[in-house]
Amino acid sequence: MDIRTQSALLASIIGLALGVSMLLRPGRPKVLTLYSVFALTVAGYYLSFFFHSLFPPDAYPWAYRISLGITILVASLVPGAAVGFFLEFLDVSKGTHLAGRRLAILSVFLGLTVAVTPLADKVWARVAMGVWVLGSLLASVSLLLHRVRSNESRIEQLRLMYLAIGAGAGIFFSALDFLSSVIPIPTLGPVFTTLYLFFLAQTLLRLRLMDLHELLGKIASQTVLAVILAAVFTVLTAWVGEDAGLFVFNTVVAAFVVLILLDPLRTKVDEMVVRIFFRERFALLDALGTLRARMANVIEISELATLVLDTLHETGRVTHSSVYLLAEDRPGYRLLDSRGPLPVPFLDTAAARGLLFAVASGQKAVLLENVERRGATMRLQSVEGRRYRDELKRLNDTRAALVQMRAGISVPLVGNDRVIGFLNLWDERVPEAYASDEIALILEVAEKLTTVLENSKLYEKIRERDRLAALGEMAAGLAHEIRNPLGAIKGAAQCLDPRQLPGEDGEFLEVIVEEVNRLNGVVTAFLDYARPMKQSFGPTDLNEVVTRTMRLIQNDVPGNVSLAVELDLLLPRVDGDAEQLKQVLINLVQNAVQALDTREGRITVRTERPERFGEFRNAGGEVMEVRVSDNGPGIPSDQQPHIFVPFFTTKQKGTGLGLAICQRIVKNHGGSISVQSKAGEGTTFIIRMPTLPPEKPEEGLVAEGASTTAPTARRISQSFPMPDELREPPSPPADEPKPKRERRRKAS
Repeated sequence: MDIRTQSALLASIIGLALGVSMLLRPGRPKVLTLYSVFALTVAGYYLSFFFHSLFPPDAYPWAYRISLGITILVASLVPGAAVGFFLEFLDVSKGTHLAGRRLAILSVFLGLTVAVTPLADKVWARVAMGVWVLGSLLASVSLLLHRVRSNESRIEQLRLMYLAIGAGAGIFFSALDFLSSVIPIPTLGPVFTTLYLFFLAQTLLRLRLMDLHELLGKIASQTVLAVILAAVFTVLTAWVGEDAGLFVFNTVVAAFVVLILLDPLRTKVDEMVVRIFFRERFALLDALGTLRARMANVIEISELATLVLDTLHETGRVTHSSVYLLAEDRPGYRLLDSRGPLPVPFLDTAAARGLLFAVASGQKAVLLENVERRGATMRLQSVEGRRYRDELKRLNDTRAALVQMRAGISVPLVGNDRVIGFLNLWDERVPEAYASDEIALILEVAEKLTTVLENSKLYEKIRERDRLAALGEMAAGLAHEIRNPLGAIKGAAQCLDPRQLPGEDGEFLEVIVEEVNRLNGVVTAFLDYARPMKQSFGPTDLNEVVTRTMRLIQNDVPGNVSLAVELDLLLPRVDGDAEQLKQVLINLVQNAVQALDTREGRITVRTERPERFGEFRNAGGEVMEVRVSDNGPGIPSDQQPHIFVPFFTTKQKGTGLGLAICQRIVKNHGGSISVQSKAGEGTTFIIRMPTLPPEKPEEGLVAEGASTTAPTARRISQSFPMPDELREPPSPPADEPKPKRERRRKAS
């Protein structure tokens, strides 16, 4: 068996291994399937050539003829498989795909014609078929060269040029193999073809094309690994001599030893090669590996962000880094911490739409270089249609979000089937700073970061529960110790008649009673905040809750303030407690009235269903909003971060618990409450809650008297106070005189 036959057997084995390994990958994309077809076709050619070499034409004429025909036929399949793979790999237009199919069909037809006819015995026919196959393979190289010329990224041009040079080298040395029987030259075609197939496999398994340094590192590590495993196999099998049974036994033992040593040896060899030849990469990989271990001992979110960003920044391979987390008060992601130039402090869900779509499509990381390359490719294609425009818009949105966050690579942090944040890295000194193995380790760090963040949130919830439990116990004792003296003070003050006391003494008694009532209200609010809420959830119509609440409080709104309601008639129901939601609305409207004070103003309560940006809270993605707006003086920007903190107040007689209780109620409903305000322009409180799935009435069952037509308008508007003839004032007790009731209404 000559060296050419042995190299053909080696190429067939490696090609089969590469093709089958791709087919065994779960959920493989189409490009991996086409690569498997290409690799298996090449392996089939070399395997048929190997068997053909085993049968001399004089000794085995029929076997020689059949193996020759099979070799020619399989060789004719290679151009179609190669062109089909490269068309999919380069994402070429559909029209070119049709031309590729025609080329494949023509090649198979020519191969079949030569293989099954006497033309196979003609040297000129075999040479012509070889020229056709090699010429068709050059068409694949032309596709690569065309993409090199049309690509705007210099780094990407170099990578595609590596692919083209590798393909050209494989074709060139395969062509020389035809002359090896005439000219004494070494057989290198199977070797270069095998290396090229391996290079393509590594390229497909990574997030992007490998650069030259990464390719050389992979080849070096794989070569060292192969030499070590070959040495192990040789030591275990070389000494057995001609004993066939012992040889088979030792071969099986050697195979088990190789399988056991393969994974740890691969890791150690890769680490050794990177340590020797790529010191900066080794420093980054070592830092990322250490970071994964250190994150397990951190529970505080702020401390965790500091640890991650400081470690990455100290490697010298990161000039910009940041962590964004899902905001609790409005749809979007808020900057938690960063290193380097400050990125945008808040990325709303609309701006992050492209990134969220990439996550939904299965991408584990979004690279700026890939987004720009894909966008440039699409702009060069003369394609029209809605899908084309939508994809181009998503690419532009994704690029804009990456630029705002100053991210060369953005790794979504996915927990509980939703994106809870982003880890962003960038090295602005080079266009594409991170190799594929570095990106893989960054993904592992992001996954660990997600786990720790989820654990941190659970820990915060447990701490909040324990804090409220302790607060509840203290509040119960506080109420007992304060309310008893307050009752005595108030009772004693009320026993005295202010009209019988001279001068200001009567006014002092009224002040005592008023302050006792206010202090009692503070204790009550404190108890309400500390004790567990008793909730009765059920399908709730928020439009009805808003309408009933506004009718309830319309008499307490002063004449200088107009109260308006705008309702979305198509608003879906929510799972909530109507009484608690009513309490939230009353509190917000009363705050707006107090903010307007004596000035002329307007308060608007509006319900609506905003545009669906994605899965913000609800699994189904549907969210509704209730907005309470006023045109008052607004809230200063320095106070806005603290307005939901318990006991924070700017009022002289406020408790600072009203908004804290509102936030707690809304959070218990699975929603959020936020504020938008500018000094001098008014304030808007926004309540967002997840909706229930729409009800589907059974066909043929319509309630008696119910209308089967759709509403005539999407929204309705209503002003309060209502006209006197439509108003339903609360009925006073029969024994209460009217003047006293009027006095009470005025005081309230």
